[in-house]
Amino acid sequence: MDTIKVILQNNKEFETQVESYDALELTKSISDSESVIVQIGDIIVNKHHIECIHKVSN
Repeated sequence: MDTIKVILQNNKEFETQVESYDALELTKSISDSESVIVQIGDIIVNKHHIECIHKVSN
């Protein structure tokens, strides 16, 4: 499991765990989603409000 941090445009930060973190795969998955609301790990966010996502640890 990898721990990632999701930072929103309003500077709120959330940490969540994902099976494995691949930046390109996650970015493509989010942008290809037809829904505006996406689930990343155990959080659900509006994909248009995401500022950045980065790996904290594995």
